[in-house]
Amino acid sequence: MSKGKQLWPGDEMAAFFRAHIDRETALDAEAAGRLAAALTKSINRMLVREMPPAPSLVEQPSVAEAPRAPAPAPKRERSSGSGEAFNPYRFSAMVTLAKHGREGLMKSLQEIKSAENLRALAEAQHVPVAPTLKRTDDIRKAIIAGVERRLADRKAAAS
Repeated sequence: MSKGKQLWPGDEMAAFFRAHIDRETALDAEAAGRLAAALTKSINRMLVREMPPAPSLVEQPSVAEAPRAPAPAPKRERSSGSGEAFNPYRFSAMVTLAKHGREGLMKSLQEIKSAENLRALAEAQHVPVAPTLKRTDDIRKAIIAGVERRLADRKAAAS
């Protein structure tokens, strides 16, 4: 028996949920997509024993199954400004702080220009940021302070 595969939030985890939702429920494509996205957002990581099989291109729906509507157009994702979708996991704030200090983390955070993307990074990496903060510099400082607290808590727990 295999040890399993670890999945992190992203396309692979969403595809995992979507395959199971499509196979086990009668939800329409839009509802199935929303449910898969909600599950992916709420789970930090998971270990799966087996991945669902990829849908066959030749597979025909049975007579008992109603044909599904085509998948909806993807929702507008947070953008990093260069036209590509923002990835809140492109670097680990915790590792950056541990290896490069406050200045290294601030340098990485300064590459993120929008407050929305900074908040997305903080939420994805479980760093608390007060919703009252509006300026990007204030959000960056709050992220650094939050990561410093998390790192200190981990060091204290390890001792």
